[in-house]
Amino acid sequence: MLSCRDLEYKVGSFHLKGFSLELQKGDYCALLGPSGSGKTIILELIAGLRTLKKGSIIIDGRDCTRMPPQHRPVGILFQDYALFPHMSVYENIAWPLKIRKMKKNDIKGMVENFASDLDIQRHLDRMPESLSGGEKQRVALARTLVIHPKVLLLDEPLSALDAPLRDQSALLLKKVSLTGITILHVTHDQAEVISLANRQMRWNLSAPNLHLKS
Repeated sequence: MLSCRDLEYKVGSFHLKGFSLELQKGDYCALLGPSGSGKTIILELIAGLRTLKKGSIIIDGRDCTRMPPQHRPVGILFQDYALFPHMSVYENIAWPLKIRKMKKNDIKGMVENFASDLDIQRHLDRMPESLSGGEKQRVALARTLVIHPKVLLLDEPLSALDAPLRDQSALLLKKVSLTGITILHVTHDQAEVISLANRQMRWNLSAPNLHLKS
């Protein structure tokens, strides 16, 4: 489902070289490594938010290496959720559908369905600043999933939550993974993904040999 082949990227003093990864449909892979080691950059390269120097990214058999981000079958959930503060919850979730020029009625139906699935339908008219951390995460996840991505990229999605919310969010991610979507979850905390991931990869930029295990 996701194939990263010999990725190379350089910005400032950061130099990623020879990164490869193969994930099958339905895999939940944890990319474990210390802060500042470039884990988020790897996600951004897969999502098309950064341009590779070398290498290729294949998703579901299609070469997506030069494909614009909005055309890739990829959703990315950032650590800070990256909600648009000037947009309501409804508008945030609808935004990726609008830029894909979907019909207004279709957008409305999809937003309401995902809001219902994630138990945030009562918040659709609220602004992000009025939401709790767990509510913001659900809004961001709905916005990510509404495009039906084949690959879901998670950037430290549980680190900003307190213990009860972290447990709830882990259960939510487990539910999402059971739909068959392929997930790559980056974190510095192995305990965060011990009950979620069926594969783990240890990453350290200073020693970039990868150790992938199931």
